[in-house]
Amino acid sequence: MPTSPVRLIGAVGIACALAVPGARAADTKALLEQYRCTICHADRQPLAGPSWAEIAARYQHQKQADSILTAKIRAGARGGGLWHMPPHPEVSKRDAESIATWILAFRS
Repeated sequence: MPTSPVRLIGAVGIACALAVPGARAADTKALLEQYRCTICHADRQPLAGPSWAEIAARYQHQKQADSILTAKIRAGARGGGLWHMPPHPEVSKRDAESIATWILAFRS
């Protein structure tokens, strides 16, 4: 059965987005703003929560880091300090996966 033009165009668009890290990073940064992650987290400076760099370093050697961080984004997390990250069930699993992947690849 031949592929419809709409499905083909959609597949090409997804492939292009995945192949262009800058576009994907821009999309993820928009998600960080949309879900207000930047109220508590920043690139290198801890705010109410750890920085993206600290989170990336914490999980860098864990096998299941992507799935662990995705789950924590949605279910919340408690650290050793006064603050904790509340659950964010409004974040879709797909968006949480994108955010987790971006955080784990954080370099700057």
